[in-house]
Amino acid sequence: MIDVEPAGSAVRVRRRTWVVGGAMFAASALLMLALRGVPGIDLALFPLSEMLFAVGAVIFAVGFGRAGSVTARRPLGTFALVGLAAWLLLSPVLLRFGAPASADDISESSVMFSGMWSITIEVVSLILAIIAVTQIARIRAVPRPWNRAPLWALVAVALVRLLRAAFLFGVYSLGQEALVLLHSLGGLIEAAAVGFLGVVAIVIATRPVPGATTVYSSTA
Repeated sequence: MIDVEPAGSAVRVRRRTWVVGGAMFAASALLMLALRGVPGIDLALFPLSEMLFAVGAVIFAVGFGRAGSVTARRPLGTFALVGLAAWLLLSPVLLRFGAPASADDISESSVMFSGMWSITIEVVSLILAIIAVTQIARIRAVPRPWNRAPLWALVAVALVRLLRAAFLFGVYSLGQEALVLLHSLGGLIEAAAVGFLGVVAIVIATRPVPGATTVYSSTA
């Protein structure tokens, strides 16, 4: 069965979805940068930027109408993007579950378990993100070349996190100051990647989208 949305209605839905979703991403990035400059703020206890990102991701996945969905509401990409949003919100709670209950409980085995637990959470996030961005690129509900923008952002963030993990787990040796600098640089790149996606969404929402389709197959 083929669903066809009127062109004018599809454009309005797409514009509204991408502007709101893009604004959520941009606000998340700005808040992420702002909170990094406030001493004593624990992002795991104060996840406003993550909440804004998650809401934006769900808006992009589902849309205010099918034409607004960056995955065309196809199951694999949509579930991956919504799942990523939910997983990011659950991650702080899951990380706390894997941490030692108190300073007295810290041991070599508990530190090892905590590290492996943290890696597991990161791997699940990465798998969901890879599925989502590859589906967005393949489906082309977003006009080219911007359908690959989420993939570009993911590659940048993944490379920084991989480099940071390599230093933290002793693959390469760095001083404490260099590690702090790398952590700050990683946070800046992650915020820039999210902000980039938000700005791209808002900009293309206000322009014609000849590369996007308004015809969808319900059997896809």
